[in-house]
Amino acid sequence: MGTDVMESGLGRETPPPDGDMRDLVVGASVNFLGKLARSTRGVFLIVVGWLCGLDVVGDYSLSWGMVSTLNKVARFGLLRGVVRFGIGARADGPREAERVVAAAMRIGLLVSVMVSIGLTLAAGEIAAYYDKPIADAVRIMAWSAPFLTVAWVFLAAIRALRLMQFEVYVMAVAGPLILLAGALPVALAGFGLTELAWVQLGVSAACCLLAGWFFRRFYSLGESLFPTAGGRNGWGLIRFSLPVMLTDLMYGLLTQLDVLMLAKFVTSEQVGIYALTRRIADAMLKAPQALDPMFSSVVGDLSHGERHEELVHRFVVITRWVLTINLPIFAALYIVGDSILPLLGGSQVEAAVNLQLGLQILFVLCIGKLAQGAFALVEPLLAMSGRPALNMYNNSAWLGCNFLLNYWLLTNGYGLYGAALGATAAVFIVNAIRMIQIRFIHGIRPFERAQIKPVAAAGAAALAAWLARGGDAGGG
Repeated sequence: MGTDVMESGLGRETPPPDGDMRDLVVGASVNFLGKLARSTRGVFLIVVGWLCGLDVVGDYSLSWGMVSTLNKVARFGLLRGVVRFGIGARADGPREAERVVAAAMRIGLLVSVMVSIGLTLAAGEIAAYYDKPIADAVRIMAWSAPFLTVAWVFLAAIRALRLMQFEVYVMAVAGPLILLAGALPVALAGFGLTELAWVQLGVSAACCLLAGWFFRRFYSLGESLFPTAGGRNGWGLIRFSLPVMLTDLMYGLLTQLDVLMLAKFVTSEQVGIYALTRRIADAMLKAPQALDPMFSSVVGDLSHGERHEELVHRFVVITRWVLTINLPIFAALYIVGDSILPLLGGSQVEAAVNLQLGLQILFVLCIGKLAQGAFALVEPLLAMSGRPALNMYNNSAWLGCNFLLNYWLLTNGYGLYGAALGATAAVFIVNAIRMIQIRFIHGIRPFERAQIKPVAAAGAAALAAWLARGGDAGGG
């Protein structure tokens, strides 16, 4: 790509204040469509459940949940680090941003290869601990780490230019579609978990190649890998990214902890049921996930320019957007839940757990996801405004609460319902901590009386519906 194209991207000036909200709306809209497209991953799980069995869904969810969690270590917080340092480097010239990418590549490849080797060596012990046939799958999936780390560095550099659509094309559209397309013939041919692991590795490699192809439209690939001006000192990037990586790791553990703990106490089929039900509830996180990348870039610009009042205003407005979007999603999921759940695994679901328990799990998970989504943007706010370590402390408390609650509930025989209840209770505890923090640090009050009314109304309606269904079940 010509130098004029690259410099026009790399030399972009910081947008004016009145452009921030426009960028947020456009970027979030693109991301939201991408998150909807990524729902094909849920279709992938349903197809695998139908054709291969819920035990394969459970073992796949356990294997990939473990690998994807450790992939947070592999990418070393560089997703936010490259954005943060790339924004600052633009002011020093177009080549400085490429030196940031080069430093990130060196760090990311070193860490990701170490993670892959460690997982490969530990796969046998992991399978023995869970007493499930996942060793080969873990060994294969482990080598997704270098591919995905490089892909995320490429996409983070493009994100620093406030261009979100390319991340959507790669991770939200192409990745899930390739996964589904690869899984269909594997499942139809009667293959199992090991072959699905090879498909997952192929998806990671394809995402890396596609991200690199888009990256070349705005940066010089050669300068980003082997900068002629000399390598940039990566210590500043490491210092910023290390607490972000630890925060990402803890968040990854939090999102997978229920499955990782369930797999020790219940059968693979039950893990598959829970994973499918959780996939439905994850729809509650689509809005904050869509806003997060663009919000991170905006916060980085506002924080770099010390525009505190605008930062506070952006956060409050966007948090209210998330709540407004999620309330009808919550109502829709619960209303149609009794129609969706029987479709996920057919008669196998009804044989393993009755529909009423499935609805209770969905209700509890949706409540937790609603609360999680409402405060999801606190993390990028703290990280991009120079307090990434605080997120690490918050997630440590969240992880500890989640683990203790899950362990107590699972060891006392609550099973799937206990895992959902523990995860939801931990969300409310950590969000109470976050609300206090942003109030004292930034003077932010994200919710006012106008937001309390619709939340209370939705909560009362959902509770009434839950009690009514419980009464019907009990009376039937």
